[in-house]
Amino acid sequence: MKHSIDRLLDIVYRYYPRGVGITDDVDEQLRSQTEEHARLVAAQIQASKDERWQSMLRRIDDRFPRMLMNRSLHLTTGGCDGCYSFTIDLRKSTGELLWFQISFLAPYYIVHRSCTTEIVKQVSDLFVVVFRGLRFIVDRSPFDPGFVSRPDDSIRFVNIRKRYVVFDLSPEEQLYADSISRDIEATFGCERMPPEIGTVLVPDVTTGVRLPGEVRLYDCLFSDEHTWVKPSPSEVSAGGVDIEASNLTDSLIAVLNVLAALYHILWALMPEVQSGSSYWVVTTDGVLRREKVLEALAKIRMLIKQPKTARGIAARRELEAATRELEALVASWDGEGEPPATMVAWACRFLDSWLVDSDSEAPS
Repeated sequence: MKHSIDRLLDIVYRYYPRGVGITDDVDEQLRSQTEEHARLVAAQIQASKDERWQSMLRRIDDRFPRMLMNRSLHLTTGGCDGCYSFTIDLRKSTGELLWFQISFLAPYYIVHRSCTTEIVKQVSDLFVVVFRGLRFIVDRSPFDPGFVSRPDDSIRFVNIRKRYVVFDLSPEEQLYADSISRDIEATFGCERMPPEIGTVLVPDVTTGVRLPGEVRLYDCLFSDEHTWVKPSPSEVSAGGVDIEASNLTDSLIAVLNVLAALYHILWALMPEVQSGSSYWVVTTDGVLRREKVLEALAKIRMLIKQPKTARGIAARRELEAATRELEALVASWDGEGEPPATMVAWACRFLDSWLVDSDSEAPS
């Protein structure tokens, strides 16, 4: 090793600010405004211009035609990573890609492949249902008969497959690794970083993917796109299981109808809400709460005065009428128990019309 761990940490802290933007919700914008981040971006752009990298890729590609994939094309724009990356495709023989990563922040490189572990976990006390064009995360047990009419005991446990990095290579992989490693060392004057060094945790920093307490030297000096150690069962969450809407109780369906109508109105007026994914996401505990409905209505009232979205402008009168009707229903509701039948009927009428119009506007 050319450097001690303390020296490697010093290098990391030149490019990753300590304690900046680290909260319960990591503030990426705050971190991106620091001198350290600017230094990292400059190093990435400079690395993309290094002819040694391009020349080495051409040599390796000539030796292993149609097997090399450059994984660092993003560096020209100052993208993520502190390394050059490329893979050699051995999937026809070993079933895996062989990864080579060369840090341009410190004089080290690594060679690795991926492995899969399977972990059996008890399902979390929440479930997911797609309903009325929205994806609802319901913070209730999928076995609670008050919310799921036909609980399925067969889903109490799930098998979760996780990919992670291993550095032990097969004999065939080692042949490729040895040949290419000699070229890497001759080109950049670097040496291979041992896993026991690279997996050391780095205090007080975050990356684009890793949260505080999860960041390792590999994440900072190379890339945070990999899982560098085998996940333990305690680190893996089972997440929520998917439940069909037909298996929900009538009371939960009533709540979801009202929430779906409310959020379709709100999000139609919000320019920052993107529809790039198939479904928008709403989190609920399965109970309609008067104060939450009033909060959403207050936002709608503010946004509907001067709509800034094409859909909001086109449907302003419809949205205003639907909002006034819901406000009247909420005013006469005591806020206890299930939403009243009149509120559910309002939601169903609005959704039946709104979702048909949405489908007709969708590009074919």
